[in-house]
Amino acid sequence: MAVDQRTRGTRARGERGQSLVELALTIPVLLLLLIGVVEIGNALNVYMTVVDAGRDGARLGSKGSVSDAEVRNVVVMDMDRLPNLATSEITVDHNVMSGGRPSIRVTVCYKHSLVLSVPLVMPNPLRMCSSTTMPTTG
Repeated sequence: MAVDQRTRGTRARGERGQSLVELALTIPVLLLLLIGVVEIGNALNVYMTVVDAGRDGARLGSKGSVSDAEVRNVVVMDMDRLPNLATSEITVDHNVMSGGRPSIRVTVCYKHSLVLSVPLVMPNPLRMCSSTTMPTTG
C-alpha cells in the first residue's frame, strides 16, 4: 500500500482556488461583525455617559438650593467628552412626583452619530435619552 509520491502534495484541478474563494467570502462577514461590535460598544459608552450626566444633574438639583442653569451646567460638564454636544437636549422639571412631594426630573437626550451608517439596520444619528427623578430636600 504505497502512496504514489506524485499525487501526495497536489490538489485536484478544481480545488486550486478554493481557499481564496473561501477567504473572499468570509472576510466581509468578519469585518461586518467586528464593526458591529465596535459600534455597539461605542454606543453603550455614550449611553452610560448620558445616564450618568442626567443622574448627576438630578442629584445636584435634589439639594434644593441650585438653579436650573446650574443643573444644566453640571450635565454639560459631564457630557463634555462627547462630540457634537450642541445636539444634546437638557430639560429640568420640578414637582413631578405623585403625592405633592417636591421633586426634580432631569431629562437628557443626545444624538449619537454612528461610525458606519447602515440605513436599513440602525438610524443615524441614534437618539439616546435618559430621565432621572429625585425628591428634593429643600
